[in-house]
Amino acid sequence: MALNQNAWYWAALLHSLYSQVGVIGNVHIVMNSSDTDEKNYQHMQDLFSVDTDGYVRFYTSLSDAYDACESNNNDVILLDGNSTHTVTEMLTVSKNRVHFFGLDGGGRLCQQGAKVSMWVTGVATDLAPVMVTWVRNSFRNIKFINASTTNQSLYWFIDNWEGTLIENCHFVKTAGLDDANWANFWMAGDSLTMRNCTLGQSNIGSAVAHFWILIDAKSWGGADNVKENYLENIHINMSVYTAAAATACFIKVADNAAMNFNNTIVNLNAVNFVAPSVGTIMTDAVLWAASTTAWYLHLIRPTFSGCTGVGWGSGYGIYIANSTAPDANGGLSTELTD
Repeated sequence: MALNQNAWYWAALLHSLYSQVGVIGNVHIVMNSSDTDEKNYQHMQDLFSVDTDGYVRFYTSLSDAYDACESNNNDVILLDGNSTHTVTEMLTVSKNRVHFFGLDGGGRLCQQGAKVSMWVTGVATDLAPVMVTWVRNSFRNIKFINASTTNQSLYWFIDNWEGTLIENCHFVKTAGLDDANWANFWMAGDSLTMRNCTLGQSNIGSAVAHFWILIDAKSWGGADNVKENYLENIHINMSVYTAAAATACFIKVADNAAMNFNNTIVNLNAVNFVAPSVGTIMTDAVLWAASTTAWYLHLIRPTFSGCTGVGWGSGYGIYIANSTAPDANGGLSTELTD
């Protein structure tokens, strides 16, 4: 029998959760089944197992909790911040307005307590632990880990729709680093808001072509879907081995159909750790394809460490603006060139 949710303690707990998530949909709690010895596990099970309408809200599987969410209801999934939540296949978020929160106190740039991980699946369609394919979903205070060596599992997160919000998340690929063209974040969507996030770890190196942000249209909208994306306070932490000096980069724009209209990254702090004996300074911070005027990528106050140049040359639609010196004309941008 679940405890009375109207009792003062449980009501106070629910009110506290609702104040953090900021939406009014159904709340689903996900705990790891290995944590049954903890008092908090029992509390959450008592509170969320069954509500007054007989609706189950307590889960030990993230995929089961997601399956129970209703599209467009602003439902919430709360991930316990103690143990890792494993997905056995790529979680395709194809519902609207589902909100994922890690319960670890929040505000971290890395090593969040709530972790979502995908291990080896052997299935070619498991491209990443999470792929978003519908609108206005959000992710906060979660560390995403791709630990799969499946050859096609090249990404930690794929945003491929509209209006996604990502805050205070950490994204790491820890296996399959010998598969060329892997990337931590595949930006393929429309109107993403992403802030205060960290991509990668400097203690995980790779000797093949790889990218921390891959910008490339995917399937649903062609070039027109990668537009109006806003990223702020993004930290990139990587280690490039010598063989990948010319092919690895912080940001990779796949081709001249990769984007449309404006896309902006404000305060990008990108660092390549040159590991002793195996590491190297990268050739370029940003790599892009043939000249185009169909889109623009604006880099506002970026810093690049561990590379000898920033890019290939002018005429490619990538602009940079810094405010490091007084300028009577203000912070005018210029095309990104070496």
